[in-house]
Amino acid sequence: MEQKIFSKYVFDFLAKNFPEFLPSVKYNDDDSFECDLKSDSGKFLMWIATYNSEITFGLETPDGKTDVHTHISSYEIADLDDCFVTLTRLIDEVLQHKVVVYHTEHGTYDWIKYENLKEEEVKKKRTFEKLFWSQ
Repeated sequence: MEQKIFSKYVFDFLAKNFPEFLPSVKYNDDDSFECDLKSDSGKFLMWIATYNSEITFGLETPDGKTDVHTHISSYEIADLDDCFVTLTRLIDEVLQHKVVVYHTEHGTYDWIKYENLKEEEVKKKRTFEKLFWSQ
């Protein structure tokens, strides 16, 4: 799918479903765009990009690194509905504290489903520093 068309579909989806991302939209020369939304605490943010005609969703961690992300591929216009369902789920999981950013035992940040992190804390008999969206 042509980048300009793909970005338009994603922009329209965000405008209808997550307009809070729109003030930060920045277009690139190839018609892809990036946008983000900062957490209430200001400690991390969600970001979305449309590079290479796929949606990239990530969380920027307090140390400023943006390597915590996932890709949602769409090869045809018909794939977009599934892509938008996945993107909505990812955003909602962060907003509803089902996914958190945490400080790993290796000194880096990562994201994880909160239930899985609680299990990991019990297993390792330790508490990890956690960042919730509305913290």
